Amino acid sequence: MPEVRREYLLRGVVQGVGFRPHVATVAALHPVTGFCGNDDLQVFIEAQGEPGVLDAFLDDLLATLPPLARVIGRSSRELPLLPEETGFRIVPSRHLSGVRTLIPPDVATCADCLADMADPGNRRFGYAFTTCTNCGPRLTIIEDLPYDRPATTMRVFGMCSACQREYSDPYDRRYHAQPISCYDCGPRIWLTRNGEDAATRPTGEVTAAEQAAVIDEARARLQAGEMLAVKGLGGFHLMADARHGEAVARLRERKRRSGNPFAVMVPDLEAAAELADLSSAQKDALSSPARPIVIAPMASTYNLVDAVAPGLSDVGVMLPYTPLHALLLSPGLALVATSGNLSEEPLCYTNDDALDRLAGLADSFLLHDRDIHVPVEDSVMLAMPDGEAMPVRRSRGHAPLPVLLPSGADGPVVLAVGGELKNTFALASGDMAFVSAHVGDMGSLASQWAFEASVRQLVGIHRREPEVVACDLHPGYATTAWAERYIESHSDVRLVPVQHHVAHALSLLAEHGIADGPVVVAALDGTGYGTDGTIWGGEVLVLAEQGRSPWSWRRAWHVPTFGLVGGDRAVRQPWRVAQGLASAWGLDITDTPATLGAPVAELRLVRSQLASGHGVVATSSVGRLFDAASALLGVCLETSYEAQAAMLLEGAAASVDAVRTGAEPATLRDVFGELLAHVERPVPERALRFHLGLADVLAARVAAEATAAGTHLVGLTGGVSVNRVFSTALVASLRERGFDVLTHRVVPPTDGGLSLGQAWAGRLADAG
Repeated sequence: MPEVRREYLLRGVVQGVGFRPHVATVAALHPVTGFCGNDDLQVFIEAQGEPGVLDAFLDDLLATLPPLARVIGRSSRELPLLPEETGFRIVPSRHLSGVRTLIPPDVATCADCLADMADPGNRRFGYAFTTCTNCGPRLTIIEDLPYDRPATTMRVFGMCSACQREYSDPYDRRYHAQPISCYDCGPRIWLTRNGEDAATRPTGEVTAAEQAAVIDEARARLQAGEMLAVKGLGGFHLMADARHGEAVARLRERKRRSGNPFAVMVPDLEAAAELADLSSAQKDALSSPARPIVIAPMASTYNLVDAVAPGLSDVGVMLPYTPLHALLLSPGLALVATSGNLSEEPLCYTNDDALDRLAGLADSFLLHDRDIHVPVEDSVMLAMPDGEAMPVRRSRGHAPLPVLLPSGADGPVVLAVGGELKNTFALASGDMAFVSAHVGDMGSLASQWAFEASVRQLVGIHRREPEVVACDLHPGYATTAWAERYIESHSDVRLVPVQHHVAHALSLLAEHGIADGPVVVAALDGTGYGTDGTIWGGEVLVLAEQGRSPWSWRRAWHVPTFGLVGGDRAVRQPWRVAQGLASAWGLDITDTPATLGAPVAELRLVRSQLASGHGVVATSSVGRLFDAASALLGVCLETSYEAQAAMLLEGAAASVDAVRTGAEPATLRDVFGELLAHVERPVPERALRFHLGLADVLAARVAAEATAAGTHLVGLTGGVSVNRVFSTALVASLRERGFDVLTHRVVPPTDGGLSLGQAWAGRLADAG
C-alpha cells in the first residue's frame, strides 16, 4: 500500500515522564520514519509509513506507555509525504506561550530501580532514593513549572558526573529524571531517638554501609516494639510492628485512636495475600504505580494482632512505594503505617514539624533531607465484590491528574473548595478539572492553614486566577466561610453555592463524561445541608431533564424525614438515631438494645425532646438509617470514630450468605419492621436482611423515577456507596430491572469527590 504521513498530537501528562524516548523505542519496532517532540501542552509526532503500519505503531505506543504518562486527549491529521526522510528521531522541545505543563503524580519505585537496589554490583545498591524517569517523587517536590530540577526541592543536590551522564542521555531511563541522585550527590537518611538533637543532617561523606546501618537499626527498633516516625514521599508515617501487640496498643493510645483501623504495609503481594482476600484486579491495583492502600476482607491466614483492626473483618494493606520503605520491610515483617499527624490535624511533612508535633507519639524518627514541598496522603481503594476497586481517597499516585470536563474548554476558571470532611478542592481550567490531593477534615485551624497553602500552590502552578468560586450550601462549613472571605476580597469573582448532594451527583456524571440527561442519581450519605434547611442524605435526584438546562436538578424523592436529637451527638450515639426514627415512623423499640442499653436519664431527655421538638433536627439521611439499625441490633450503641456503627453492621451482614425470602419490602418502615419482628434470628442474618431490604426499596424508588423521567441511565453516589453489601445489592437490583448504573471509579463517592462536582456546577451555572 502507498505510504502516508500523519501528525499525532497527544495531550496529558507527557513531560518529564520518558515519553519521547518511549516513542522512539516503539518507532524502532515498526517500519516508520519521522520524529517526535513535546511542548508545554502535548507530545507531537510525525510518522510516515503504510496506513496499517501507522495504526499498529500508535496502538503499540498507547498500550505500553511509561508508568507516569497519562494521555487524556489525542488528535491526528494527514500531512504531505517527505520522500527523502530516513529514520526516526527525537527533536528538541518547543514552548507555547501561556500554556502550563501538567504535573505528573508521585508514583512507586519501579521494578528496574528495585533491581538496581538489589544488585551488589550496582552503584545504587541499597540506595534509599533510587529513582528514574518512570518512578519516584513528582508533585511532592515541584515548587514551580516548568518541571526542571531548579524548580524542585532537589535543586540543593548538585548532580555528580555519573548522574549527569545518565540525565543527559535520551536513551537512558534516567533521561531528564529531575530527582536523579546517588550516594555521591543525593539525599541521605539518619535515625534519632525522641528528644535527641535531630534537626541537623549528617555532615561529610556518608557511605553505603553507613546508610545500610541506619536501615538495620530502624528495623531492629521496630521489631523491639518501638514506634517510628518515618519520613516518606509526601509526609510522615507512624510505624509499628503489626504483630507486636504492645506496640500497636501503645500507638493506638498515643494517637488517641481508640477504634479506627490501621493500614498495614507488607513487603510484597504474597505477604498481602496472606492478610487479605484479593482478586487479580485488586492485586493489580495494590501493585500499580499509585500503590494505594487497598481495603479488603481478611484472609483465613490473617495473623496480625487484634488492635490493628478491632472488631472488623476488613484490613487495609499496602506495598512499599519508596526505596526507603522497600529497604525497611524485610521478608515476614508487617508494619502499621498510619498518617503521621495528631488527631484531626494535617499530615506532618517537614523534619522540624514532625520532631515537634510527633514528639509525644514516636519513640524514634527516621529522617531524610529531601524536602517535601507539597504534602500528600496515601490513596485508598476499596475492594468490591465484583473484583474491582473503588476509590475512597484519591491522593498520592493520582492527584493532581486532571479529569476532563464534559462541557469542554469554554467557561470561566472555577475554584471549587469542597466540603468539610475528607476535603479536596479542585481547579477547573480549560476543559480539565484538577482535583487536589486529600486535605482532610477542616475542623482544626491547622487543617484550614494547610488547605489555604495548598490552594495557593495549585492556583500558582497553573497561573490561573479563579473567576468563579464554588462551595457547599452549609453555612457552618469552614470551606464555605473561606469562599465567602475570598469573594469579599475579590470583587470580580462570583460565588456559586452548590447543594451537597447535587455536587455528589455531578461528580459522578463528570467522571463518566456525561453532559446531558436526564439521569437519575441516588445520592446517599450521612449529612448534607438541604435547600429547605433540613439535613439531607437519602436523595433521588433527576438531573438535566429533557428540554431544560444541564444545570437543572430536581429532588424527586427522599427518605421520609425523622428527628435527630443533639446533632453531632446523635451521630456518636446511634441509639439516639433509633429513638428519633421510631418516634417519626411509629416503631416500637421498647425491648431493643437501642432502648435497654441507653442511659436512663439521657433516654428520658431524648424522648422529651422528640415530643417537644426542642433541639431536634429533621433528616432524610440513609447513613443514619444504618446507625439506627446497628443500635437496634445491639451491634453499636456508641461510636468512637466516623461510620463505626455502619461498618460494624456491614461486617456482621458480610459474615453470612445472602438470603432472600418472601416479598420485597414496599417501604423503609417495612424494612425496619422486619428487623424488629424476627428477634429469634441471629444478628448477622438480620443485619444482612436489613441491607438487602433497604437496597430493594431504594432500587424501586430510583427505577420509578427513572421510568417517569424517560431514562435508562441511573447512578449511585455518596458515602453510603462504600458499604459493599448494600451498594452491590442496590446496583444488582437496578441492573436486573434493565437500567445502566453509573458508579465511581475515578473520584471517591464520599466527600472527597465533592469538589469535582462543585467545579462542574460552577462551570454549568455560568453557562446557564
